[in-house]
Amino acid sequence: MTNRCTHSVPEPRRILPAVAFFGVFELAGCSVLVDADRPQCSTNADCTNRGAAFAGAVCNAGLCESDSQWACESVLFGDAPSYTLTMHLQEIVAFAPLPHVNAQLCRRLDVTCKDPVISTISDDEGVVAMQIETGFDGYVQFIDSKITPSLYFLTPPTTGDLDLPIRLTTPFVAAGIVASAGGSSWLSDRGIILLNAFDCQGNPAANISYAIDSALTSDTFIFYLVNALPTTSVTATDYTGYGGLVNMPAGVTTISAVLEPSGRKVSKLSVLVRAGFVSYSSVTPNSL
Repeated sequence: MTNRCTHSVPEPRRILPAVAFFGVFELAGCSVLVDADRPQCSTNADCTNRGAAFAGAVCNAGLCESDSQWACESVLFGDAPSYTLTMHLQEIVAFAPLPHVNAQLCRRLDVTCKDPVISTISDDEGVVAMQIETGFDGYVQFIDSKITPSLYFLTPPTTGDLDLPIRLTTPFVAAGIVASAGGSSWLSDRGIILLNAFDCQGNPAANISYAIDSALTSDTFIFYLVNALPTTSVTATDYTGYGGLVNMPAGVTTISAVLEPSGRKVSKLSVLVRAGFVSYSSVTPNSL
């Protein structure tokens, strides 16, 4: 079976542990912690305030329940089975196929892709196929004069294989993203991160804001899309779920995704940034 996907698969949500004086029941497919004597909550914040065992829970009729939109189950990288990865490389604006692009499968800790696991080239239709080994954690590096050098980070599917459209920027488009997001130019020692947020049902997620674990420099900007154009005039994603960061310093950056206006953190991920490269990652709910 093959999953037709447009994004990576989320990290698993931890199972809620048993708590003294509470029983665990299955109600409408969700784990619920029930107090026999009184309601658990009147607001979502009441659930969050009960502690780590209630992370991601929402208040429903006085009970704290798992939120099916933002609490997902999937496999950890180390537990992931082998799968076939098929990528359809396209230019990000016109969606035109990108043939004859060099593609290398790289382990996450191989930050310069010095020792690729697989090296191949997209065919005449821009298609790249790779067999991903059990427990693989890493990214695909794309190099060609037609595109900006790129890193695409993978997350294993829960079942089956992955068949992904991969939309890559040209140097002209990358420079335009930086300019539209507020930077005068793309600095030579910096990178770009492009993010696409999804909920647990695989739908693009609106109202997601991004934050990094370090202070923004004067040349670094977080942007979102408005009418298909990058801008810093808004503070969260629109219906497309797209956003990103420009002129990011090289290295590993930790990014948090927050659902607005509630301020609820729904995802946390680490992305490798390399000077002159665009790093792509899906943002899906995970265990934080």
